[in-house]
Amino acid sequence: MRNKIFIISMVLAVVLTMFLNACKEEFYKIDANDEELNRSFMAVFRYQANTGNSSDPYSCKVVNTNDMYLVWNGINDAAGYRIQMKIQSGSWDRPADILLDTLVGPDVLKMTIEDLQYSTKHNFAIQTLSPLGEAYHSKWYGKGDSGHNDERAEWEMGERLGIPDVVYVSDVTENSMKVWFDLKVYNTDPSVLNPTFQYEDGKFLLDEILVQPASDNRDLPSQKISLTQEDLERGYIEVEGLTSNSMYVVNGLNNQVVRYWDRLYNTTMVRMRGQVGEPILIPHLVDATDLAQQHNASRLDTILNNYLYDNSLAEGTIFLLEGGKTYYLGSNPVLAKGFTLKSNDPSNRAKILMGIGWSESNPANGNNYNFQLGRPAASGEIGGITVADVIFSDINFEAPYAYNYFNKPADKSIAGNYFVNQHSASMPFTCARFEVRNCNFQGMVRSWMRTQGSNRQVIENITVENCLFHDVGMYDINGRGYPFITGAANSTKTNIFNNVVIRNNSFIGISYDQLMRENANLDWAPNVVWNVTIENNTFLNAFAITSGRYMIQHQNPPANSKYTIKKNLFIAVKAANDDRALFLSGMDFRTYRPGLSFDVADNYSTSPKSANALVTYYSSAEIFTLQPFSHASRGAGYAGGTLNAGGLEATKVITGPTPIAPENLMVDPYPKGRKVGSAWDTNAHLYNLNGLYFRNTDEVRNHPIYTLGIGDPRWR
Repeated sequence: MRNKIFIISMVLAVVLTMFLNACKEEFYKIDANDEELNRSFMAVFRYQANTGNSSDPYSCKVVNTNDMYLVWNGINDAAGYRIQMKIQSGSWDRPADILLDTLVGPDVLKMTIEDLQYSTKHNFAIQTLSPLGEAYHSKWYGKGDSGHNDERAEWEMGERLGIPDVVYVSDVTENSMKVWFDLKVYNTDPSVLNPTFQYEDGKFLLDEILVQPASDNRDLPSQKISLTQEDLERGYIEVEGLTSNSMYVVNGLNNQVVRYWDRLYNTTMVRMRGQVGEPILIPHLVDATDLAQQHNASRLDTILNNYLYDNSLAEGTIFLLEGGKTYYLGSNPVLAKGFTLKSNDPSNRAKILMGIGWSESNPANGNNYNFQLGRPAASGEIGGITVADVIFSDINFEAPYAYNYFNKPADKSIAGNYFVNQHSASMPFTCARFEVRNCNFQGMVRSWMRTQGSNRQVIENITVENCLFHDVGMYDINGRGYPFITGAANSTKTNIFNNVVIRNNSFIGISYDQLMRENANLDWAPNVVWNVTIENNTFLNAFAITSGRYMIQHQNPPANSKYTIKKNLFIAVKAANDDRALFLSGMDFRTYRPGLSFDVADNYSTSPKSANALVTYYSSAEIFTLQPFSHASRGAGYAGGTLNAGGLEATKVITGPTPIAPENLMVDPYPKGRKVGSAWDTNAHLYNLNGLYFRNTDEVRNHPIYTLGIGDPRWR
């Protein structure tokens, strides 16, 4: 027995020796100079993502408004460091986008990069250089993507304030423009005029006009025009030889100023005219990917984004989708060049899926893309961008992979998706017209249209007409998210409510934060006025999931603003065994500047109780449970209704002489699911859309809601 154990032990020892020798042999097969074993350690910038200290006085920071102070950790035995810089919209892989690429010695652990583009996010990257050669340099720090924020180093330069409007453009043709310059100094107050601008004898100093291609068409040639005394006296120059449909950046410079970005006066971005051709049909071509095949969907976003850079197509091009066919978005199409997108057969609408499949970086999130309003500045683009009409018509928009609070499975997440969302770093922009007509929307969980960011935003006209919104919202237990149209003014010149028309639409169970909101209280520019028209819409259990979801929350509108709210129908309804409370709220105004006026009249609601009087839908005097339109201090009833065209009584939402119950007005207005105690059914936000048509009864036909044409006409 002892010999048997000894033999087994010897065998195990031999096997173990052979194994160790094999491992040793494999180990020594690795070259001691292998780049992965001997690569230099990565240097990283000193800031909160790496130190965890948000108040570190020695961290990287923006200084002097548009200088960047960088500091990083030293690496033993480093041969030096390589620093690169680009702006946010640039690419590390495109040499033309790299604005700085410099080497410093091993003892240099900080540097200041001066005179960077104002109001623009810049990205920085660092690499440790190895004495062993290029193959052993460290990996880059700072080139992480948007899904890995701690691997990015990004700072936004400060805003250049007090910029006089010296340069402007007119007479834009397909290949020429007239560039004007108004050199008169109107105000020398340092709080109004930035002291970097030089002037003599009451006139700004200007010696050059620079016309450069924008990033949309960056490969076109530039024109640098030195101004003569004759040009200055005339006040303008003619610029010719430009390319049709192209975007240009126009700057006036005073080259006596040392810092480049301080040489510039106001920047103007101009798109050249072009001949709009015949409408372009986007054929329904299903690619070979499994998801595209599964949904029988043709990809759309690449076509729209390519249009942005295609100088052969004029702004205003009409794109047609094949009626009855399905298209999908695989990224965010950028709205920086006007176009029309519509079905070629209005009676058989095309469908656009706002994303298909699941996120690779976070599989719990479905892919839900949105149209991106505006774009970040590229190098040299510090002015505003002007966008012509953007029009959507006769399309059904759906987000099939968007979950909300009601229907989210345990292993999935609620994504903050939108129909239109502004890029947070968008350049100042002006859009002439944003129109949506005859469209259906489903699945936008967080908001329908959202603006954000510090730069000026102007949309001269927003029109939403003949549209249906259903199965949208419920971002959390309180509904919330952002309002249907979200304003976020940080500039006194921002104005997205210049002329908003919401007419002949239905909002069914929608639970966003408000219908519209802008709470900024700024010293608005004289030309900023809000004009809002809300007419002939049906709001069924809309903005009602929790209290405080006001229809209109414009706490501090500019002087001379006007609100027209007429012939809208408001409905609150639930089944007898549904425990949900219904909170419909009206207005939230706080500041009544001179000239503010209202024209609120002929708004109706269904009855406060069910037809059998067993279910109470609302118990307040009007359907609004909080701050109705008639509110004396925060609504159109302010000052006894003297600001309203029809007086105080006209501001009230009425039921008519004989109230009609929702279930008597419509075939089936009830939610499909209900709330029991604190538990919601997964389909509590869904409705039978065919059940919203009016009943063909004498009670309906003789009621003012019918005879006066109240609400969305589609249901009659």
